[in-house]
This record gives sequence, C-alpha cells and structure tokens, in this order.
Amino acid sequence: MFPVEKRRIGWVDAAKGMAIFLVVLGHNPLPGIAIKLIYALNVPIFFMMSGYTFNSAKYPSLFSLIKRLFFSVLVPYVIMNLLAFPIYYLARGQAVDLELFLDVLGGMAYGVGTMQSLRVNIPLWFLPCIFVVQCLWYLIDRYGGRIKVLLVLSASLIGYFMPVFVPVRLPWGADVALTGVVFFALGGLLRQRTITESMSKSRLIIAFLLLLGLNLVFNLMNKAAAPNVDLNILRFGNYILFYLCALCGCGAIIAFAHIVQRSWLLGCIGRNTLWILGLHSIFIQIFEVVLKVNIISIRAFNSLFLTVLEIVCVLLLKLVYDGIRTVMARTRALRESDGKTMSRV
Repeated sequence: MFPVEKRRIGWVDAAKGMAIFLVVLGHNPLPGIAIKLIYALNVPIFFMMSGYTFNSAKYPSLFSLIKRLFFSVLVPYVIMNLLAFPIYYLARGQAVDLELFLDVLGGMAYGVGTMQSLRVNIPLWFLPCIFVVQCLWYLIDRYGGRIKVLLVLSASLIGYFMPVFVPVRLPWGADVALTGVVFFALGGLLRQRTITESMSKSRLIIAFLLLLGLNLVFNLMNKAAAPNVDLNILRFGNYILFYLCALCGCGAIIAFAHIVQRSWLLGCIGRNTLWILGLHSIFIQIFEVVLKVNIISIRAFNSLFLTVLEIVCVLLLKLVYDGIRTVMARTRALRESDGKTMSRV
C-alpha cells in the first residue's frame, strides 16, 4: 500500500479497492463465517500489493528508504491518530484531558493493533507494521544474496511460532511483519512473473472461481485450529492451511482485479486506501453519535450499507482536501506571478 509507484496500474488499484472494502466491511458487525473469510485474506493482499509496487533499487541506502517512509507512512499515522483521539472519547461522553492524551501518545509509540495500544484508531496498526516490513525486505533483498528464500521462509516460521514463545507483542507490529514480509516478497515475485497479464478473461474468471473455492475449503479446514484467523493478533491456526488459504484468497482477488481493472469505482477506492484505512473508523464513531445507534448491534445488511457510507464519506473528505490544495496552489502561483511582474516594472 505504501509507498506506491507514480505510474498507476489499473488492476493493482482495483485489487487494493476490493481489499480496503473488505477491511472496512470486516470492521462492521458481520456473521462469524463472513468475518473468518475476510480476515483470512484482507491483510495478506495488502502486503502482497505493497510488495508488487516496491522497488528496493530506488533507494541507495536503508536511510533513504526510512526517510521516504517517514513522510509517506509515519506522518499520516500520527496525524490520523490525533484526529481520532478527541472523537473517540467524545463519542463515549468522556472528557479529554492530558492524562488521556499522554496515554494515546504512548499507544502510538508502541504501535500494536490492540485496545491497550491503538484503541482510538486500531486499523492504523498496519502503518508502522508496513514500515517494518519494507525495511526488513529491503535488507533481505539487498544483502540476502542467494539465501533470500531461506531468509523469508525463516521469517515465516519465526512469525508463526512467535506467539508461543514470546508472551508480549513486539512494538510496531514487528511480530506481524515476520509473516507480512512473506506476502510482500511474493508480491515482488509476482511483478517479475506476469502470469495473469496474458490470460484471457474467460481463464481469469475460471481462475477466480477456482481460487475462491479453494480459499473457502482451506478456510473451513483451518476452522478447527483457529475459529477466526487474524494476522493482527497473530492467530494463524494451522501453518500450512493459513498460507494456502491466504494465497488462494489473494490469487482470487488478483484474478478478479484483472477482470474489472477498468472499473473507475474500484480504481478510485484503490487510489485512496491510506485515507480510507485511517479515517473510516472515525466515521464509525461519528455515526454512533449522530445516528444514536450502537454499531455493534447492527445487522449484516446494514453493515454493508454502513461500509459503503463510510467509504463515501472518506472519499468526499479527500475530494474537499484536494480541492483546497488546488485552490491554495493556484493562489500561490498567482501571487508569485504578480510578484515577478511587479519586480520587472
């Protein structure tokens, strides 16, 4: 998701659009089976698409990558948390004070997707985590040599067994990043092997249906080991079934994204995933206050409506923001032009 290439790729934006829609839908009340299906693939596909658009050769050093990520990932992370802070507590009728503010700052510094850390905006756990993933992959890609595959495989095993041997969560989702880097690396591999680019639409449809079916089968098989798979809280279930399920789900989304890659709507959503990720939970709080309704009590059909409403609200806010920036840029350009004209006179 972050950062992305300047040249937009239609199917990648469509895949991101579907993925972020599933993320927002998963944060609204749904039946257990729907939650299980969504959580098994919505985060892995984001890691994979981030890996697809990442190129370590663009960065001469790790420091240059960190500098880029600081502005594209960490700054939005801080801003969106601070925006959510007063709304979260005011929605609960709780007065905002310095103690709460310091507590939120401490949670932001820890950067783990739990109520103890990022309670005001839990979805933002992905941002520090993708920061760690990109730095980790950069080191593997630049210095791993012939053992890159071994290093990635080792990361996946360590990430899987981490909850068993380490009772505390690592800051910035570094424990999740050990699994995330696997999908990130596969995204980079996908960029080099353009298998889906030459497939006809009929074959893509068959691939989509087949992979979606396999995703469902592996998901149900993994149910005994983990009722609800959730990468954020390190709940994987069976190691092999987790990866098979996630990879089939990612493959299904990628195949479908190629089918609908010209979709303006999915492309628009996919180009604004950062905004939707960071702000949709704020609108959940606002809806609870304005509509005087407990979101948790809402049925699945209404959850689908709320998901669309939350995304539309974020996109409208982004449209206003872009409009203000455009007006400010034009005003600044006019002033500079007038200044140059006056200096000539």
